[in-house]
Amino acid sequence: MKITRRAVLRLTGAAAASLALSSCSASGTILGSNFSAWLQKTLGGSASSAASSDAASDLVVSPLPEGEQLDPGFAVTPAYDADPLTGEARRSGGRIVGVMVNNISNTSRQNARPQRGIGSADVLIECKVEGGITRFCAVFHDADAIPEIGPLRSGRDQFLQLLMPYQALYYHDGESAACTKFISVYDYSGLNIGGKSYFNTPVHPHVAHRDSRGRDVAYEHTEFTSGTEIKQAAANAGIGLDYACDTTFFRFADYRTGAENAMKGTASGKSVSIVHSDHYKTSFSYNWFDHTYKMQMYSRISGQFEKAVDELTGKQLSFDNLAVCFAPIAAYPGDSGDVQQVSYISGGEVYFFSRGGMVRGTWQKASPEHPLRLFDESGAELIFNRGKTYLAIVDDDEWSNFSYQ
Repeated sequence: MKITRRAVLRLTGAAAASLALSSCSASGTILGSNFSAWLQKTLGGSASSAASSDAASDLVVSPLPEGEQLDPGFAVTPAYDADPLTGEARRSGGRIVGVMVNNISNTSRQNARPQRGIGSADVLIECKVEGGITRFCAVFHDADAIPEIGPLRSGRDQFLQLLMPYQALYYHDGESAACTKFISVYDYSGLNIGGKSYFNTPVHPHVAHRDSRGRDVAYEHTEFTSGTEIKQAAANAGIGLDYACDTTFFRFADYRTGAENAMKGTASGKSVSIVHSDHYKTSFSYNWFDHTYKMQMYSRISGQFEKAVDELTGKQLSFDNLAVCFAPIAAYPGDSGDVQQVSYISGGEVYFFSRGGMVRGTWQKASPEHPLRLFDESGAELIFNRGKTYLAIVDDDEWSNFSYQ
């Protein structure tokens, strides 16, 4: 029997994931009761209850990284109160907001680029959704920080699951049936705006506007929203936007000491090439001057890589940290329309880039209610530098096409 890399990664997942998977069945359609039972067996029931209590212990304030000390001039150690997405001193007590953004670039009519507003996101998540295309979730520390953004697109559960542990508002136009299943099973409808009424899940309408940008593009690529419109939609739904998250999305070098992770002694990581599918590829080049990674994306229209820019500013997207997580990704069973599922409970490999260096390690996410946790090869939690982060969730099958130097 051939032992594939995907099989090895599945077998080396977290113990909790292995126990959960041991009794599940992948049969049935995503709209049928079998899928609901599969969700509850895999992610719910007594295992979910235990996971929920464990998750609460995971979501704690990050301590000082090992070996770091506060300035002895401080008579009293100030409380750690970091911005949950960047690790800087907290900017507001607002609720985190994740907005789904289109990334299609197949033809002149099927083209969402350049997007608006994504350069302002604190975290930008990219993952394959269906038909080989990828989509973005632009994550902001609160609604007031969101400029005009879009084109707006429908939600997918692989993004929702990353936001759930932080009680973030998930904002989009439409969603897959699998996404609605997660919202229903985990009672997340109160923080989901723009969904569908599958399975009698409550729907809160989104607020947006249309702009063709003077181009002959398909109607579905012309919708935009903004912080002002998102706040209106939240008010319409009775959703509060004040929520001081007491943990951080990643573990950051402590802002109180001014410490940095200089990545000393690590492998070189000055250029990174990620393949999500045949026509959706993302690359980065490290800039020594400002210590950030500049982003490029392959365009199927032009047949070459182009700078990824924010149409509002004309500036190329740049990030202080890159995290590339490899995971088992496959279409949901049944008549799913090739909607992709990420097996987060399996865990996998992560490649972390910052300051021109690379560290290889592992990642874990035992349930939708658990945060994504990233570790180096020694088992210590990875330390991100403060600032913006690009997070890629990449199919294990594309590992051989991934490169860095």
